[in-house]
Amino acid sequence: VLLLIISIFVFLPSFKKIDFKNDLGLSKDDIMVIFNNNYVENNNNTYEDENDIFLSVDFIKEYIDPYIFWDKNENRLTITNENNVIRMKTEELEYFVNNKPLKLDTPFINIDNIAFVPLNFLSSFYSNFYFDYEILNNEKVLNIKQVELKEKSYFLKKKSILRAKTNKKSPIIYKSINENEICYLYPNTDEEKSYLKVITKSGYIGYTKKSNLTEFIEDKLKPETNFEKDNGFETWKPKNDKINLVFEQMTTTTAVRNSLNKQYPSNIDVITPTFFSFLNENGDIKNIADKSYVDNAHLNGFKVWGLLTDNFDKKISHSVLSSTKTREYVIKQLLAFVSIYDLDGINIDFESVPSDDGEYFIQFLRELAPLLKQQNAVLSVDLFVPKPWTSHYMREEVGKVADYVIVMGYDEHYAGSKTAGSVASISWSEEAITATLTENVPKEKLILAVPFYTRIWTEENINGKIKLSSKAYGMNSAYKFITEKGGEFIWLEDMGQYYAEVKEGNKTYKVWLEDERSLSKRLDLILEYDIAGCAAWKLWLEKDEVWTVLNEKLK
Repeated sequence: VLLLIISIFVFLPSFKKIDFKNDLGLSKDDIMVIFNNNYVENNNNTYEDENDIFLSVDFIKEYIDPYIFWDKNENRLTITNENNVIRMKTEELEYFVNNKPLKLDTPFINIDNIAFVPLNFLSSFYSNFYFDYEILNNEKVLNIKQVELKEKSYFLKKKSILRAKTNKKSPIIYKSINENEICYLYPNTDEEKSYLKVITKSGYIGYTKKSNLTEFIEDKLKPETNFEKDNGFETWKPKNDKINLVFEQMTTTTAVRNSLNKQYPSNIDVITPTFFSFLNENGDIKNIADKSYVDNAHLNGFKVWGLLTDNFDKKISHSVLSSTKTREYVIKQLLAFVSIYDLDGINIDFESVPSDDGEYFIQFLRELAPLLKQQNAVLSVDLFVPKPWTSHYMREEVGKVADYVIVMGYDEHYAGSKTAGSVASISWSEEAITATLTENVPKEKLILAVPFYTRIWTEENINGKIKLSSKAYGMNSAYKFITEKGGEFIWLEDMGQYYAEVKEGNKTYKVWLEDERSLSKRLDLILEYDIAGCAAWKLWLEKDEVWTVLNEKLK
């Protein structure tokens, strides 16, 4: 009898069944979610009604799309990719793809301030994922994985038991998997004796005998999508090597019209006029653009990227960027301007984004970029030289979205500086490049902005105390100011600039001069680091000689 008991203990398989749903914090009626062959713990991931299954935005953000954007204040959901901007509102069947209205079978919903998106919509938009929902003996399983068009798969040749470990004494995960059930070998499968670890198409992970499996190659079709595919847009690049871009500052429509009488340098690739700024916190844009200006630039062979500034106003930046509705309104205005004036691109120059609003800044760019691409327009973004206090600009993310990133390699010393110094020493210019590249902005997208201006600093001795002030000058006027007062310039190799100072009464004037030689040093950096090109702030402050240097170095 003892021998019989021992034999039964040794040879009889285990009949104990594991309740995986319970272990995952799920009830029998809950949906069990598997993502890329791993169970996901229950955390309000799903919702189900008679129409559809829904995934929470938090789940989508963590596992599928880190850029999905849920505006709780406005109950609006925005999804972006390289070619599409999708906007949806709670409980509404109409949604918008690139501003075109479409109809949903099921709206997305808000339950206890948690947003849920219908699965039938997700499966059509995220065509790189395969969403498979099955019910097996009343067990609800949602299996999500990235699509592989050809995948090594296995049939179960007969009804099979799935166990927790590689022996018959281990607990049962599922006791009767149907014949012809499709299985996939678990990643880094742990083979032991006659067992293989698999995940069934129905969503169960465990071990079954090798002898139960028959291998085959399963062909899959990517889920169909209703959304825009790549329209063939290719980021514009100049025919001759590096980009030569110049900013042109104008503040009135009269100034724009008067520019038609000017003789522009011939070797400009892109001209960026200051056409657009905000009128108020509602996102209304002040527009001084003129079609004749753009037509004239095109006749000269220039591309035109209209600049939009945030007016150096944090309140405007916050109001415009933090509201989905306002961002959408701003973008619609910009798209209209691109169409009306035949612009080749938009340049975003937001220099006063509050430190807590970096996420909104990036979201604005993500929503703008695909729609500009549809109009074959370039998106360029101006950014500061990287410093800890500007990290919220999230340069790596900007580099993913924008066609070009322009690092403003000037204002090393600016009007409010406490000491006199260079606007842009050669080391500052190099830091602008290297620090931006370190933040993973691709070099083929990076443009170094250089100054066509300098500052004359005045140190005035008033009763033994020095009062510091400065004023911006163009290259020729700064040189003339110093030399007429008897000053002489000396070359500072470590600064990559000429320096001069001159005393006059109780005042000392100092200047670190910008000219063709200092510019040449910076252009050498552009070539050394093989970045996209050069931008200059601003046109009409330069010496004529700089155009020869720009042509020789960049072309």
